[in-house]
Amino acid sequence: MSNDTAQPLKLRRFLWKLAPLAWMAVLGVALWALHREWAGFHLADLNEAFGRIGLVHMALALACTALGFVCNAALDLFALRWLGVKLPRWRVLGTSFVAGIFAMNAGGTIFGGGAVRLRFYTREGLTPGQTAKVTGFVMIQGWLGHALLAGSLLCIAPPPLEWLSAGLARGVGAALLALCGVAVFGTRLTGLGDRWPAVKIALPALIISALDWAFAGLAIRVLLPEQMGVTTISFMAAVAIAQLLSALSHVPGGVGVLELAITKLAGAAVSAHIMAGALLTYRFVYYLLPFGIAAAVLGIKSVPGKARVARGAARVWSTVAPRAAAWLSLAGGFVLLLSASVPMERDRREILQQWVPLPFVEASNFLSSVIGMALIIVARGLMRRAHAAWWLAILLTAAGIVFSLLKGLDWEEAVVLSVLLACLLPAHRHFHRPTRLWSQRFSVEWWVLLAVLTGVAIWLGWFTTRHQEYSSDLWWQFSFEGDASRFLRGTVAMGVILLGVVLAQMLRVTAPPPPEAAPDWPLIEGLVNAAPQTQAALAFLGDKHFLFSEARDAFLMYGEKGRTRVIMGDPVGDAAAGEELLWEFVEAARDAGQRPVMYQISAAILPQCVEMGLRIFKLGEEARVPLRGFTLDGPARKFLRKYTERMKRDQWQFSLWPVETVAARLEELRAISDAWLELHSAKEKAFSLGCFDDDYVCRFPVAVMEKDGQVGAFATLLPGNGRDELSIDLMRHLPDPPNGLMDALFAALFVWGRDHGYEWFTLGMAPLSGLRHGPLTPLWNQLGAVIFQYGGKFYNFTGLRAWKEKYQPVWEPRYLAVPGLWDLPPALLDITALIGGGRDGTAGKRRAAADPPPNSDT
Repeated sequence: MSNDTAQPLKLRRFLWKLAPLAWMAVLGVALWALHREWAGFHLADLNEAFGRIGLVHMALALACTALGFVCNAALDLFALRWLGVKLPRWRVLGTSFVAGIFAMNAGGTIFGGGAVRLRFYTREGLTPGQTAKVTGFVMIQGWLGHALLAGSLLCIAPPPLEWLSAGLARGVGAALLALCGVAVFGTRLTGLGDRWPAVKIALPALIISALDWAFAGLAIRVLLPEQMGVTTISFMAAVAIAQLLSALSHVPGGVGVLELAITKLAGAAVSAHIMAGALLTYRFVYYLLPFGIAAAVLGIKSVPGKARVARGAARVWSTVAPRAAAWLSLAGGFVLLLSASVPMERDRREILQQWVPLPFVEASNFLSSVIGMALIIVARGLMRRAHAAWWLAILLTAAGIVFSLLKGLDWEEAVVLSVLLACLLPAHRHFHRPTRLWSQRFSVEWWVLLAVLTGVAIWLGWFTTRHQEYSSDLWWQFSFEGDASRFLRGTVAMGVILLGVVLAQMLRVTAPPPPEAAPDWPLIEGLVNAAPQTQAALAFLGDKHFLFSEARDAFLMYGEKGRTRVIMGDPVGDAAAGEELLWEFVEAARDAGQRPVMYQISAAILPQCVEMGLRIFKLGEEARVPLRGFTLDGPARKFLRKYTERMKRDQWQFSLWPVETVAARLEELRAISDAWLELHSAKEKAFSLGCFDDDYVCRFPVAVMEKDGQVGAFATLLPGNGRDELSIDLMRHLPDPPNGLMDALFAALFVWGRDHGYEWFTLGMAPLSGLRHGPLTPLWNQLGAVIFQYGGKFYNFTGLRAWKEKYQPVWEPRYLAVPGLWDLPPALLDITALIGGGRDGTAGKRRAAADPPPNSDT
């Protein structure tokens, strides 16, 4: 890559990594503006506002919340109906609810609900492509539903806004309604009828989505006074605008942005403390409470049981446990920080004065700040499934419950932490990684998250104690009424912990990589011979590094080029050990400043890739011919019968040479290989393709077509573990072979594999195959589909697909995983360089340093 190309890519990657700073800045501006809007009332006024909200208001808000989440979850049912997939309805609704909770609370941060759908639906038999369609359907219908609601409200009763006249508002509303009409009824006219649901699915889904947004707005309205100076419809229109601004900000949960927007758009006739009380209550009802309920229910259901429902819930919880625990740890730590920053309630203060000594109160408040910050930091270890993080979270949560009660009888905080503890205890087996908490440097997003949560806690403490005149004596005043003093000391505790983390990360010494030892070829050979995937045999090329599991029961192979460290295929060996290896690989690469990439991976490991924060791109599809019951009979196999019979008449014979024969007649095979390379003006490849290397070719049986003792074509056979998968690697023939010679060779291999009990014959991948156009497909898929269709001048994409299609294979997708969108171009360039290295490139140099031994017994 030239310097002119590399510099813009580096700049874009740098800007992409700084994207979290954007929503941090938005949050800061929103909190500053919100502070100005709410600065005119005291804490007692806010307590009065909370007291005004009665049981009826809370019941209505809870009912609106429940109805809204049911509508949101029902969108998955419409999506699955569109795809023609039938799954248990209640399990679908539960998965959609959990995924929606994570997505709604996470905003644009490192957390999200994508992995929940991916893991659940792929386990139920859906392909990752179908799961992506479900996610895309829900997202598009969600925003179309918002457009329908906002357009209707703007047309009926525009909100009284200075910057939005009634005429303009109705014009915008009419445009939004027209957009919804085109999206539902216009797909047949635009040629997207086969890629978008029919009206009978799209229309009710649109209405359900609009109801979801409406119930979210009503949950706010029922918490406000009946007389507001504006009609309910006008208020709902203002809330719809605020919801849009909140979503566009990408701030987690729209914190601060939603409150500011509603206060500015619809709060002119409502006093600041009443609006603040209603919106804070809404936060609890619509965000925190559903999240706590979902996590608690799944945590309880994760206890092993015999009931079918319990087993299903346990599977769902195994998917979301690390994320739920991390989110709850963040929430619990944040609640402790907030609680330690706000004044103590008067009634509880009087009780504490009678029963708890002052030193215990002061120490508990200080330690609550320490534990809150520690829980936020530990959340990152929980996301990485670190065993030590689980133990720390258990100890910190238990201590936090005690200190919450001692510092101010804060039973609400104790309940939140108890929910976290209840979810963590039965999920012990999901946090199995022995990795250390400091084994990887913090990402930019984590630093931003730490800064935001700490900043919000400090701002709230300053806001609630702003009427207290500052004096240096406050630092040393200890009394039950010394709320400002406790806030200052707690702030110091938070700052010290945060500074310690910063210094520990800055001064952390990255251990140098151990000197690379010669690969353990006997171990590799044993694992490869037992692997169901024939792709594992590429380990014998000698051009890869290896990462082994601690128990030596699994390995992954990878290569390096530039800043890219790329895994070739799925891990080989034990599945659980392979998952741990993926984590180790990604963390080690990131810590070394390299780009972790996974190439030609299957759908089985996509959920782990999503959890690691990698972006998934479809590379193409692999053709696999089912061998069970394979026969040459029938009209579809007529061409194979014809070529087989022709080769027999011309006295061509199929043979399968054992490795001893291959070694004895290697020069004969080499001559055919060299002639084939010269005919195609090609050179040997590497990394993801085999090459004619003596040791490599002599390791496997070879299928040949020969006549009168002369070989006309051959293919190296990868026999896998002897039962699951059979494949070929090198496939070479002499110039001008008889027409149908290679087809006869494949027909003989299919029959041989069937007779020896193999399930599949793999024909390899067709690049960019299976990528489709459509409103739900990402840009990469659309671009790849165009290249596949019109890129014949550069590579015969369609021809390769058609050649493999004639054998009637089953097509399975293969994927590429990269850290981010801007990592895709350099990763593809580096992978291309690895594959094109061949015997004369980097692969040959590495092979010379660590050649695999001659084959022992394949």
